[in-house]
Amino acid sequence: MTLTENGLRVVRDDPRTAPDETLRAVALHREAIRAERLPDDPPWVIDKLVHEMRHPDSDEEVVQFNTWDGDRVVAHLALFFPTVENTHLVFIDLSVQASHRGRGVGTDLLRRAVDEAGARERRRLITSTNERVPAGEAFARRLGAQEALATHQNQLVLAELDRDLLLGWERDAERHTDYRPWVCVGAYPEERLDAIVDIWNVMNTAPRGDLDMEDWQMTPQRLREWQAKMLATGERRVTTFVDHVPTGRIVAYSELFWDPRRDTLLFQGATAAHPDHRGHGLGRLVKARNLRETLDRNPTARYVRTGNADSNRWMLAINHAMGFRPFISFTEWQADVSALREALAR
Repeated sequence: MTLTENGLRVVRDDPRTAPDETLRAVALHREAIRAERLPDDPPWVIDKLVHEMRHPDSDEEVVQFNTWDGDRVVAHLALFFPTVENTHLVFIDLSVQASHRGRGVGTDLLRRAVDEAGARERRRLITSTNERVPAGEAFARRLGAQEALATHQNQLVLAELDRDLLLGWERDAERHTDYRPWVCVGAYPEERLDAIVDIWNVMNTAPRGDLDMEDWQMTPQRLREWQAKMLATGERRVTTFVDHVPTGRIVAYSELFWDPRRDTLLFQGATAAHPDHRGHGLGRLVKARNLRETLDRNPTARYVRTGNADSNRWMLAINHAMGFRPFISFTEWQADVSALREALAR
């Protein structure tokens, strides 16, 4: 523990072993940031946030620094160090409550991030900001970070959904008899995990802008871990896959998630079609079928949200046709760790 010039306490934590009350205080801080950014959304589920922090992925090391004002966490820094691919990178999530901005709290945490990255010989730091909290972008620019990828969270208002359009997309794609769609609710079938891993890795063809990032390789073990965490927190998932009948390969998929305790919101996960099978409407097919199947299981949903790179014209064309519209803009920033250290010293 250290004290800042403002008399605040800063504590370094390993979320796997931190006390429950620490993680709950961090979760309450994150909920306060959510309320600032998305005031009309239902609140996050605190126990779910705690569980997710307590159980990080096995292929990353996670370190937290939490700034306390009395018994409240008022600023939070999480550092994610990949241990398999992209071991030159560190990803950070840094947030400061509005009441404590402009007091050097974020700068203090960023210095700690740079020290942790340097100790592990990580060259690049990557973080994200959004338009709802302009202080984040101003902070990144002041420190000379590079705008590496422009994205949007796009939103579909389900009351405006044209369901006939979706049915038309399904009928158009089904004319190609070499393809067979099928739906999976919850965990994926163990006997098909290898094929699902193969189609998941097609996501490496998605735009990455100027991010200094290598491909991420999904494996069956990683997929099992992610599913276990999803099921343990009560999250629901519906996925539509497409088999190529002549080869038996999975060549397209799309997934949607929701938490029953926040059931008005659906979150679009990945959507991908294998490059060798594009041009047959499979992207539209899996998006349409999956949304229809999900709404059958969660008819109280009001919105669907998805993240897209602004340069991903192919996926944006499908989403815009479905009725998705820009909701929040995000920027992925990257900075050279040594240059960031110099900027902080100045």
